[in-house]
Amino acid sequence: MKLPRRRFLHLAADKVTLLWRKGLSMTSIQSIAVTMVFGLGLAFVPAAWADPASDACAALVNARSALYSMMNAKDKSAQDALNAKVQAASTKLDSVLAGMTGANAKVAADFKAVWDQFKATREKEIIPAIYKGDAEDAKKITNGIQYERLSKMWGIMSCKVR
Repeated sequence: MKLPRRRFLHLAADKVTLLWRKGLSMTSIQSIAVTMVFGLGLAFVPAAWADPASDACAALVNARSALYSMMNAKDKSAQDALNAKVQAASTKLDSVLAGMTGANAKVAADFKAVWDQFKATREKEIIPAIYKGDAEDAKKITNGIQYERLSKMWGIMSCKVR
């Protein structure tokens, strides 16, 4: 029977704890096995640590793509659902920026200055134009000043194309 990796690591840790509590020593093979188990576990730790810049870039892409989809949606309920996605991605991005400290604080501040302008234009001009049925006007703004701002934010955060 093959156990899932997480369960296997948990069982191995329990055995090590049990050996330690009983005061028993491990053989060299057991020691190697324990070292390998913990080594494998550590290999997956970086995936759990979030990279704020990557998170910010991903949220920016999500907000932008939902907005583009919203411009192409004809049905108000579809527009509402996409607007909710835009807002959720924006909230995520705001949260990531707020959590950037230390060396990342300056990057976050520079990004936020442009991001706030980007959001204001989106909320006051683009989304109202979409709801009025003027997708062409919304696209002009999106492909004009918003594209310039997006490019600037992309550069500030050093976002990478995947």
